[in-house]
Amino acid sequence: MKSKTYTGKAQKCAVPTVKVGGKTLRHKVDFTYSCKAGKAVGSYKVKVVGKGVYTGTKTAVFKIVPKGTSVSKLVKAKKAFTVKWKKPSKANLKQTTGYQVRWSASKKFTKKTTKTKTVKATTSSGKKCQLKVSKLKAGKKYYVQVRTYKKAGGKTYYSSWSKAKAVKTRK
Repeated sequence: MKSKTYTGKAQKCAVPTVKVGGKTLRHKVDFTYSCKAGKAVGSYKVKVVGKGVYTGTKTAVFKIVPKGTSVSKLVKAKKAFTVKWKKPSKANLKQTTGYQVRWSASKKFTKKTTKTKTVKATTSSGKKCQLKVSKLKAGKKYYVQVRTYKKAGGKTYYSSWSKAKAVKTRK
């Protein structure tokens, strides 16, 4: 099921796509579903019940993930850079535990060239919404992205990554 982004309002899942043996079933004809509306970041159960020739019950999950953020400024330094990102609104900040910043020498963010740093919203850099990344190669171009995360019910929920921005370190 497709996840939804936190809005501060109660949200329900969309009509689920149900397939049996390669055939897509029709809502209200072949199956019905029920789900509890959710407001906060987390997982919510969806119950799908077969109708007519289709019998049985299946439980699925839809998620509400935190609202994302974006890179607002990149400041180059000697073999380093500082990334600043947009601070969430007060309501969205309540649904944010922290941020993840990733940087890579590759536009495609390949595993080999990508590093990730987690910043808690309660730390001084998390409150300022910035992170200094050092010990990099001089005069090299790096691509940077940021996303928010929320820990709820023993699980971690992530927003999607922001658009990548590029920065070149100084020599």
